[in-house]
Amino acid sequence: MPDSDFPDYAYRPDLDLFTVRWPTHELVATSRSDYEALLLLPEARRTTRWLFDVRRRPYTDATSARWVITDWLPRAAALLPAPLRLAYLVAPTRAAELAADTAIGDEVRPATLPGLPYLLRPFADEGAAVRWLLA
Repeated sequence: MPDSDFPDYAYRPDLDLFTVRWPTHELVATSRSDYEALLLLPEARRTTRWLFDVRRRPYTDATSARWVITDWLPRAAALLPAPLRLAYLVAPTRAAELAADTAIGDEVRPATLPGLPYLLRPFADEGAAVRWLLA
């Protein structure tokens, strides 16, 4: 299993929700080894509702976003019997920055369009994210 910097994760059967929370401020928001390890967790395969809390890892670059969207996310969705709903919880200040960052927007926008085997949405409010996941 990954080291102590590995994200905290839990499956909540009461909500049928898989939650992952990154604990540290690292320079790169997307640790590929963390994301790959998540695909091996049985908790991740129990539900199609995933909440990724990246508020403590606010930095994201276009290369990392592209890898998640074009490589990792399709593989994650393929593990599940129904479309994956993935809510990214970001810090409010980072949400504003992401909205203004055209390079990241160009990478993320296609992943939010209908017709994919997953639905992806960023949120700055955890309650709103959970409501969307449960809708």
